[in-house]
Amino acid sequence: MKGKNYKSKRFKVVIRWFSTIVLMVFLGLSWNLPAFPQNINPQEEEVYEVLEELPPKVIKNLPQDINDQVAYFIKYFTKDKREVTERWLKRCSPYLPYFKTIFREYGVPEDLVYLAFIESGCNPFAISRAGAVGIWQFMEKTGRFYGLKIDYWVDERKDFIKSTHAAARYLKRLYDIFGDWRPAVASYNLGEGRLLRILRAKNFIDYWQLLNSGSLPLETAAYLPQWMAITFIIKNPQKYGFQPLEPKALEYEEMEVNGGVDLKVFAVAGQITYDLLLMMNAELRRQITPPGKPYLLKVPQDKKKEIQANLNRLKLKLIEKTTTDGTFYIVTLANSELSEKDLILENSTQNQSLSITRNKQPRKVSKKSKQIKSSKENSNKKKKAKSTSQHTKKSKKR
Repeated sequence: MKGKNYKSKRFKVVIRWFSTIVLMVFLGLSWNLPAFPQNINPQEEEVYEVLEELPPKVIKNLPQDINDQVAYFIKYFTKDKREVTERWLKRCSPYLPYFKTIFREYGVPEDLVYLAFIESGCNPFAISRAGAVGIWQFMEKTGRFYGLKIDYWVDERKDFIKSTHAAARYLKRLYDIFGDWRPAVASYNLGEGRLLRILRAKNFIDYWQLLNSGSLPLETAAYLPQWMAITFIIKNPQKYGFQPLEPKALEYEEMEVNGGVDLKVFAVAGQITYDLLLMMNAELRRQITPPGKPYLLKVPQDKKKEIQANLNRLKLKLIEKTTTDGTFYIVTLANSELSEKDLILENSTQNQSLSITRNKQPRKVSKKSKQIKSSKENSNKKKKAKSTSQHTKKSKKR
């Protein structure tokens, strides 16, 4: 039976090797073909046995390399930067169940969700020196290409669900280009175009030779070993003195709300920590739902009814906000100086509060209205200035 399994596994290796040849010929790469595998060692047999239990949709050729570079970063993350690693583990934990589910949908290996640790430490508000944004560090052009909306009000690169779908699609596309997760991961950092140019100009047997050649930028050369190191640490936490990672999903539900409403209004209405609501809706660049249309807001599980019930019991006000798209009325708390603890929900019969109805959207101010208002303001200013001038003259006469 073992001999039959061995032949079956060897056949799969041959097929994988042949597929790589076809892909490289198609791409016209000048990269040397990987050495044909002569045998499968017992450790690789065990890996294949585990992989055979995975759903067919999941891509199976996960890199399992441990070398000097990976060992260096294991030490780096467990010794030199231990506090940073602990912070990453804590911050990433609520997101990981969503990341893994989404990656499985696209047939991307679950281990690749740990790239989020290296990219941003799972910080949705992270911005790199180059301008990459969010947990998955998308540049604006790439983000738009993968369907992420970016405008004055919203930046979906910060949306932990939508950006993860985009990252999974991008990684799958990179794998389709390179046929190997090592260069696919490296090109996520460097860009596929640049890596393809390097591969065409050089002559290497495998990816590690390319990495050791000095042809890659330092950041990219360190990227793959860093990801492998953090993956080994997460899978063997007790070996490195960390608590086992027990991801508990950030449970939320979506509710349709009006556009043009300050996020603090929903936080107080639902008696939710503002930071939690902000983390769930990090894509809202102004901490305001985009005016002019309904918006699907993420709120903690089982808070939807409470928010809806309390909205009309809050003291609210309208403020005017001018953007390149025009001027809008924004709904916000009447007393923004008070802390959330100080804001008390009062009975709507005891105060005249601003009602937020589902069908009534914040009004966009027309240019004509704006001109009339501006004209009135200028007229009032002139009257006030004239009055002040006359008062000054009288004072001087005295």
